[in-house]
Amino acid sequence: MQILLIIITLFSIACHSSPGTIRGPSIADSDTDSLDTDTDGPDTDTDDAGPCPKMVAIEDFCIDPYEAWLDGQSPFEVPQAGVATTGPGEIPQGYISGVVAQDACEAAGKRLCTLDEWMRACQGPQGWTYPYGNDYDANACNVSRSEHPVISLFGSNTDWSTGQMNDPLINQQVDTVDAGGANAGCVSAEGVYDLHGNLHEWISDPNGTFKGGFYADASLNGLGCTYATTAHSFAYHDYSTGFRCCSDPI
Repeated sequence: MQILLIIITLFSIACHSSPGTIRGPSIADSDTDSLDTDTDGPDTDTDDAGPCPKMVAIEDFCIDPYEAWLDGQSPFEVPQAGVATTGPGEIPQGYISGVVAQDACEAAGKRLCTLDEWMRACQGPQGWTYPYGNDYDANACNVSRSEHPVISLFGSNTDWSTGQMNDPLINQQVDTVDAGGANAGCVSAEGVYDLHGNLHEWISDPNGTFKGGFYADASLNGLGCTYATTAHSFAYHDYSTGFRCCSDPI
C-alpha cells in the first residue's frame, strides 16, 4: 500500500508544473520562421528602406502614415512632454496642445507638418477635396458622430469649462476616436490614414492651426482637406486635438 501511495505522489508531481514554470518551449527554442510576425496592420506605402523610414515619402518630405500618440502616456488625458510614436491599431493622442505636439515630434527626430505638406499629403497628387477622392463618402472616414461628445457626457445646458473639455471620459465614449487605420477607406492616394476626421491635427503654425476636422465635425470649417480651425492659440488643447509628424528625408 505504501509503495502504491509513493507511486501516485510521484506521478502527481510530474504532471503539475510548479508556479512560474513556462510550459512548452521558450521563444529562443522555437522555430520563429513559422510564427506570424506580421504586426504592420493595414498596408501603407512606408519607405522603410529609403529616405523616410517608417514614414510615407511624398515629394520632398516624409509624413507619418497614422496619427501619433505619446509613448507611455494615456491617449485620453492631457499629456506631458514625451516622444511621438505612430503605428496602426493604436488610439491616437487627443487632449494635446500644439506646443506639446511640436516638442513630441522633435523628441522623435521629426517636426510638425507645414500647411503645404499637410495639404499635399491629404489632397494627393491629383489635388482631391478628400483624401480618397473628390466625391464625399460618409462612410470612408470617422466624421459622423451624431451627438456632440461633450453634450453626451455633460448635457447641452452646461457652460463647459476647460476642465470639462479635457475630461478623459469624453474620448472613451462609444463612437468617438478610432484606432489608427481602423477606417480602411480613409486613406490618401499615397497611404496616409485619417487625414479627414478622427482627431484634429496640429500643424506648424505658431499662431495655432489644426487641420482635417474630427469625429463629430469635419465640415464646419471647410470641406475635407480644406478644413482648418484657427480660433485657438498654439497652447490650446481639448479632447479633439491630435497630431502627426513630418520630417525631411534622411
